[in-house]
Amino acid sequence: MRKKLLYILLGLPVLFFSCTDENSNAPEVFTGKDYFPLETGHALIYRVTEITIDKPSDFYDTTVYYLKEIIDIPLIDNEGDTAYRIERYVRYTEDENWLINSVWSAKTTDNTAEKVEENYRFVKIRFPAREDYSWNGNIFNENEDQEYRISSVNKSYQTGNYAFDSCLTVMQDSSSSLIHKNLACEVYALHTGLIYKEMTYLNSQEVIYEVPVEQRVTTGTIFIQELVGIEGYE
Repeated sequence: MRKKLLYILLGLPVLFFSCTDENSNAPEVFTGKDYFPLETGHALIYRVTEITIDKPSDFYDTTVYYLKEIIDIPLIDNEGDTAYRIERYVRYTEDENWLINSVWSAKTTDNTAEKVEENYRFVKIRFPAREDYSWNGNIFNENEDQEYRISSVNKSYQTGNYAFDSCLTVMQDSSSSLIHKNLACEVYALHTGLIYKEMTYLNSQEVIYEVPVEQRVTTGTIFIQELVGIEGYE
């Protein structure tokens, strides 16, 4: 009986280390945080197109400019988390110098990717990132509740001269009727970040069943932000 007990006790360390080794070799769980990378010095350059339509006043305006977002130094935010200052620069032609426009911030937590835009905090992505995962993007600001939903994960996407193998798309708004069309979405590329953003809000006072709202707009705004340059990434 004593010999049997001795063999059992001697075998326990072997069993323990065997289990430890197996756990250490377990594959890392994919969370999706690499769709929202934050590292000082990295910068993304976008071409932004803003369109305003007001048919009653015969006002049609299109503005095109370039936007550069540079991830600056880390800081401790009001929640006690490490966030990153984001400096945003604007120019209207490729020959002009960049001029500072605003300063935002961004961070990731165990469950969220968050961005503070003009003092409004938005939950851009929920982790772990998976298709059809939804949440309230405005939970940390004073705006009305808005359901964000991941419509696709790990899908290829092309914008401008860039083609990415793995992208995540977040639908922030998607509704339409005979008299309106709303579409807001953001596309993130793995290890790069935001590569495309669109906010389209169109309204029509003319109801023509066989004609899409886009072709009979009374008032509306269109905002498109697409990646045209990357700096600071290897």
